[in-house]
Amino acid sequence: MGKLITKRLEVGMLGTNCYIVMDSADRAGFVIDPGAEARKIVDAARSERLECSAILCTHGHVDHIGAVGKVAEALDAPVLIAREDSGSLEGSGSGVAGWLGSMLVSKPKGSGVDYLEPDSVLDLAGPEVRVVPTPGHTRGSMSFITGAGIFCGDLVFQGSVGRTDLRGGSFSELLDSVRKYVWPLPDDTVIYPGHGPTTTVAAEKARNPFLKELGVED
Repeated sequence: MGKLITKRLEVGMLGTNCYIVMDSADRAGFVIDPGAEARKIVDAARSERLECSAILCTHGHVDHIGAVGKVAEALDAPVLIAREDSGSLEGSGSGVAGWLGSMLVSKPKGSGVDYLEPDSVLDLAGPEVRVVPTPGHTRGSMSFITGAGIFCGDLVFQGSVGRTDLRGGSFSELLDSVRKYVWPLPDDTVIYPGHGPTTTVAAEKARNPFLKELGVED
């Protein structure tokens, strides 16, 4: 095993963070949240000589999965997402937002969608990935814990948190998710959010006004 490489790409009109995570020795790894600009993501993956074992989705909002089908096809990799958030990828999104999402998302071909199991370790080539359920922004939001840190989608941002006023959102569930899966991590753990710059567990414990009621200690 070599060093862990993490490359961040900002894609789409909402500035979504798409990540390429891989082992420096054999280049095996995965792509997280290809929300838009498929060509940009694929070109970056090929430039890094990524041997892609999967496309991982933190949740099912269009700004995080908009390019998933095109990227999955180009890199010949399966797509993994929580069952609760898979509607837009499978053409079964509900409500106006779900319908629009289904129209705007490039869908994986054939049976190219697999479901993430919460509290599991993925059997993928490349860095080890622990999958943890972190609802609050959506019902099916998942976070991925690796040796690089935690990739948490729209759970926690630098100094803020994801919206909880959309369908499936819940601020109390978001707080519970952070309390259970983010706060116990070492203080120097890097948080890789779905938007904006990276941060650390210590920084958010100290300065995030939305999470102050959780306190600094467990």
